[in-house]
Amino acid sequence: MKLPRRLLRVLLVAACVSPVPILAGQTTVGLHGGLTRATFSDLDAPVEQEARSGIRFGVSATVPVSGSLGFRFAGSYVQAGGGFALPNIFEFAPSIAPVDSPDGTVAAVARRVTAGLNLDYFRFSAQARAALPLESSSVAIYFLAGPFAGFRTACSMSIAEQGVSISADCDEADVELSTTDFGLSGGAGVEVSVSNSMGVALEALYDLGLKDLEGAKTRVFSIVAGLVFSL
Repeated sequence: MKLPRRLLRVLLVAACVSPVPILAGQTTVGLHGGLTRATFSDLDAPVEQEARSGIRFGVSATVPVSGSLGFRFAGSYVQAGGGFALPNIFEFAPSIAPVDSPDGTVAAVARRVTAGLNLDYFRFSAQARAALPLESSSVAIYFLAGPFAGFRTACSMSIAEQGVSISADCDEADVELSTTDFGLSGGAGVEVSVSNSMGVALEALYDLGLKDLEGAKTRVFSIVAGLVFSL
């Protein structure tokens, strides 16, 4: 029996406008990359911080447990660290008497010095993934939370004063910091399916280091985008 032409047209239009089902309930792998803003937490010294801008990229695999719950395992290259703006020397040592400069000011003595510590890591994370139920089957909003462990791949420091900057590797500068880091990571994301086997995702992530690195702990905020493929 042949279907009426009007019914065929209705079915064709419905197929074109129907949302592609999201990749929920499937094991997926993802490629992601984006930008980071890094500072330190729990600082011992009273200094003004300056954020370090960097990059983040890596791969992930998500294993479903139920329709909305799963676990995500990821390996990422993450740039952490941060900068410091040292205050006036007289704020550190009020007993030091200012020395007058030839023009009658102390500007030559009270110079502003900035220092930076750049730490690059390869981090492994294991996160629980919980998705919100939505009416649209092509869009998913989800939350991530879990621990991470990091292994340092690079470390450098810099000092700048009045336009003059000096940088060196941490080993050359005899700066001894742990080569490992660990902490907690969390965030939220949205995933949009573009086909039965692929989707695009946008995430906001926050990594809080828990290991003391000589009086400071890492802290990184990231915005990443990526592609998700079902297996």
